[in-house]
Amino acid sequence: MKAMKTYFYSALALTLFLAMGLDGFGQGNKVEKTFQWKYKVDESVKFTFNNYNCDLIIHTWDKPEVEYKMAVDATLNSAEEARELEDFINKLEFSHSTGSLEFDNRFWTSKKTVMGRSTITLKGGGKLRFKEFKTKGEMWIPEACILDLQSKYSEINLDDINGRLSLDLYNDKLYGGTVNSSLKIAAKYSTLEFKNVKDIDADLYNTNIETGDAGDLDIVSKYSDFRSGNVGKVTIDAYNDKYSFENTGDIKFTDKYSDLNAKISGHIRLDCYNSTVNLVSAQDVELTSKYGKYAIEGARNLNIATSYNDNYKMGSLHSLNISESKYGIYKVNHLESSLLLKDGYSDKFFVTKTGNFKEVKIVGKYIVVEMALDKDLSYRFKANVKYPKFEINEEAMNIRVKIKEGSDLQMEAIKGQEREGMPAFFVNGYEMAITLIDNL
Repeated sequence: MKAMKTYFYSALALTLFLAMGLDGFGQGNKVEKTFQWKYKVDESVKFTFNNYNCDLIIHTWDKPEVEYKMAVDATLNSAEEARELEDFINKLEFSHSTGSLEFDNRFWTSKKTVMGRSTITLKGGGKLRFKEFKTKGEMWIPEACILDLQSKYSEINLDDINGRLSLDLYNDKLYGGTVNSSLKIAAKYSTLEFKNVKDIDADLYNTNIETGDAGDLDIVSKYSDFRSGNVGKVTIDAYNDKYSFENTGDIKFTDKYSDLNAKISGHIRLDCYNSTVNLVSAQDVELTSKYGKYAIEGARNLNIATSYNDNYKMGSLHSLNISESKYGIYKVNHLESSLLLKDGYSDKFFVTKTGNFKEVKIVGKYIVVEMALDKDLSYRFKANVKYPKFEINEEAMNIRVKIKEGSDLQMEAIKGQEREGMPAFFVNGYEMAITLIDNL
C-alpha cells in the first residue's frame, strides 16, 4: 500500500502552497491566496462536504470545531477579474450550525474552455476569463465527526477516522488510515487504500480497494478489485470482479465472471457463473454454478444444487453431495465419508483416497467414476445399469445377484464381512464406467 508515501507528498506540497500565508498576495491578474473558514460545532457534528477537482487532506483533532483552508492559484485575464474572484471567495459562507455543516468548494456553476478561451461562471456572480485555475484543500474535523464526503477528480488523504464515514467518489484516489466505525462507499473509477476498516457497505464500479483487516462486508460491484486482510462476514454481489481475502467469517458470493480467493473461512454459499474460486479451508460449502473453476484445499461438506460444465480440484472433503450435474470434472485427493450424485450427465469423478467411508450413490448417464478404496474395506455393491463398464474386483466379492440381459446389468454383491449399516456403493443409470481400485 502506498497511502503513507502519497500522504506525506501531498502534505508537503500543500504546506509549501500554504507557506505564502493566509493573507497571500496578488500580482496583477494573479490570485495566490489561502482562504480560511472556521466554525464551532458539536463533537459529533454531521458534516457534508462536496469536493470537486481539489486535492484534499483531512485531519482529525480533539477540538469542537471545523476548520477548512482552501489555497487558490489562479491566473485571470485581467487584474480586475482577479480582484473580482478574490472578493467573491472572501465573501463565501457555508451553511452551518453547531450540529450540522454543509461545505461545497465548487463555487462556480460552470468552468469550460472553448476555442482556447477558458471561462468560469461564479455562483451568483459573473463570468471570468482565466488562463490557469488550481485549488488545494486542508481540513480539520472533530474525532467523532459524522463525515459525508462527496468528491470528484481529486486525491484525498485521511487521518484515522473514529466517527461514521460515508464516501461518494468519482474518479478519485483516496488514501486513508484506520476507520474505526462503519464505512459506506459509493465509488466509480476510483482507487481507495486504508490501513484498517471496521464494517464496509459498498457499491463499486470500476474501482480498486485495498485495506488491511476489516469487519463485515456488504458489497455490490462491477469491474472492480477488492483486496483485504482478515474480514468478518462477507456478502458480495459481483460482476467481472476480483476479490482476495486472508481469513473470513461466513461468505455469500453471488457473481458472474469473477474471482474469489480466501484462506480460512466459515460457511460459504456460492451462486456463480463463469467464475474462479480458490479456498484454502472452509466449513460447509453450498454451491450453484455454471462454467466455473473451483480449487478447495479442505472443506467439511460440499453441497452442490446444480453444476454445469464446471471443474473441481479438491484436497480433503468429508462429503460431496450433488443434486444435479452436467459435464463436470471432479478431482478429490481425499474423500472421507460419502459421494452422492442424484442426477448426473457426462460427469467424471476421480477420487485418489478414501477414509472412513460410508456411502457412494451415483445416478445418471455417461458417468465415469475412478475411486480408490481401502483394500480391507467391507462394503455392499449394488448396480442397475444399461451399458455398464465396470472394473471391479469381483473375485474378492460374494456375488448375490448378477443378471445380464443384453446391455442391461443387475448386480448385488458383498465385499468382505457383511454387517448391518456397512458402507454401500450404489450405481444406477446409463453407460456408467465404474473403476474401483484397492489401495494397499
